[in-house]
Amino acid sequence: MTYDIFLDIAELRAELASCYLTKRERAESVKRLAILIKQAKETEA
Repeated sequence: MTYDIFLDIAELRAELASCYLTKRERAESVKRLAILIKQAKETEA
């Protein structure tokens, strides 16, 4: 099985949109999402 960064991005976006998260959990998810988006852009270039 290969790692799919875009699947991780989609899962994090869905989690942020639909789940009740504590401030800490939300901050961690937003930070992780930003890192994944940056990595995805780097791999596309």
